[in-house]
Amino acid sequence: MYYCEEHRLPENHSCPELWQATIHKPSAKEKSYQPSFEERPSQTIGQPTFQYPFRAKREGWTSSTEMVHLTAGALIVMAVGLSWNSVGLEWVFRIFSDPLGTFVSAAIFTFIFLSHELAHKAVAKQYGLWAEFRINILSAAFTIMTIPISMIKIVSPGAVVIAGAADKKTVGITALAGPLTSIGLTGVFLSFIFLVPGGSNDLLMNSASLAAWIAVFNLIPLGILDGAKVFWWNKTAWAISFAVAVVLMLVTFNFYLG
Repeated sequence: MYYCEEHRLPENHSCPELWQATIHKPSAKEKSYQPSFEERPSQTIGQPTFQYPFRAKREGWTSSTEMVHLTAGALIVMAVGLSWNSVGLEWVFRIFSDPLGTFVSAAIFTFIFLSHELAHKAVAKQYGLWAEFRINILSAAFTIMTIPISMIKIVSPGAVVIAGAADKKTVGITALAGPLTSIGLTGVFLSFIFLVPGGSNDLLMNSASLAAWIAVFNLIPLGILDGAKVFWWNKTAWAISFAVAVVLMLVTFNFYLG
């Protein structure tokens, strides 16, 4: 029979054979043993008296594995961004008709995605946690499926994976960093519309729309999305950030309707 950790001891589950559990007296060798100075607990305050037989590998800010995953994720999001406000494979022909504009758009869309994910990573690292971006096969598949669809876009090929001891506040703030970055970029793009010639307005509005949608989508308080972690930590912070993201998304959406 198996017991949980709380009731594994015989006295904790009314064991009928408790009488067989006897306490063995320490042997003469155990009684005469005296720990040396190096083995005493107080020694842990100073420098250790031994050396490990290996050199611990120092963790860097990124790794080759993460770079591969980030590159794959960026390429997927680039395709989503290029297909923004397009029907079917119209965006593919746009590459040949306007290569320079396509390159600039791809660069901006990739920047939006990377800024969101790296904001998570930067905050997590600030708290001393391990954090690296990883592609999620299922999420990447759904993201790719929405590329030819004009009205529905999923921009989530993967996410920053975090490991380490973290409380509710740390998890919430780390999760909120990404959407806040996307919200900030949306505001920047909208502000630039009033400062640059009208010929760039379409590109800036598309960029603002993508950034706002990334913020709204990730703030949905469900599953593994950022919104679930933020809502779990602070409902007020979630409500304010989600409301701002929705308003910005509606502003960009109104541009297309107008």
